[in-house]
Amino acid sequence: MNRLDVALLRGLRQASGWTPVSDFAQALQVDPARIRERLGELNAAGFQIEDRPGHGIRLMGETDRLVGDDLLSRMGEGAWLREVVVFEETSSTNDQALRLGRSGADAGVLFVAERQTAGRGRFGRVWESAPHAGLWCSVLLRPAIRMDAWPRLTTAAAVGLARGMELSAPIQVKIKWPNDLYWNGRKLGGILMETGVDARGEPFAVLGFGINVNQERFPEPLQGQAASVRIAAGGAFQDRPALAARVLDSLGTALHRAESGGFGELLDEARRRSLMLGHWIRLEQAENRGGALIEGIAESLDSEGRLEVRVSGGGVVQCTGGEVTVLSGGWQSRAG
Repeated sequence: MNRLDVALLRGLRQASGWTPVSDFAQALQVDPARIRERLGELNAAGFQIEDRPGHGIRLMGETDRLVGDDLLSRMGEGAWLREVVVFEETSSTNDQALRLGRSGADAGVLFVAERQTAGRGRFGRVWESAPHAGLWCSVLLRPAIRMDAWPRLTTAAAVGLARGMELSAPIQVKIKWPNDLYWNGRKLGGILMETGVDARGEPFAVLGFGINVNQERFPEPLQGQAASVRIAAGGAFQDRPALAARVLDSLGTALHRAESGGFGELLDEARRRSLMLGHWIRLEQAENRGGALIEGIAESLDSEGRLEVRVSGGGVVQCTGGEVTVLSGGWQSRAG
């Protein structure tokens, strides 16, 4: 991270007009020549910063490319991330974060890819990562809660990401337990949390997420099943860096709440956003590798975010994960 670039971009956005370079130099306690050096680098990265003699400097245009220091500059003061690393192309952002976690690094590093060649979802599925059209990200976490409560973070992340998208566009985002984000019955994004242990024996988590932002169409197998924020917003082109910053701010707030006694509030919101509660579902417990199937009414989420399914015999089964298919609108349609 270049802290000077973060401060410059933040200051340029906050400025109401032309600002003398000397004002920035004084505020940031650096030489004016250093400011102009960084301005050249930022212009080369796609920003349009005009330096007008006798007036000062002004941000005239932005880039749609994702730039680590730019994302940090757009986030709220005291942002929860300490570094953002952007790859033009990588195999998987989760792989990058897992490697960093195993090295013993501190939490708060976010990896972003403009394109993934081996992006993945749950159960090893391939994630379609269209270049320069979405957000493909993974963050290294060292959660400050007991390990058996770490699954809460997926619920918290789903709520945080949904809130962030709604702050960016006039859409309504639903959650399909345990880790998918939907609009109008079509998938907008997904979450994949993986865990590991570093050389000191300390556990860590990697929270990966993908959000479709500006895609206008999808490959044949996904047509009618996937959507993007742009499609959901009626075709309006989305400012990806601005959306990313809102999503990251919202995600950080939700994760903090989950670790500091506010999980109940997030859980209530997850219930309100649920696509499944009150519906007859089929759940394949893939994590158990037995392929066991459960059918019944998705009744609620318990205090840890587990899905409670009322089966036909009247009992309630608590499910920690699996693949869910919504079969119908409610109990009466099955029991009736």
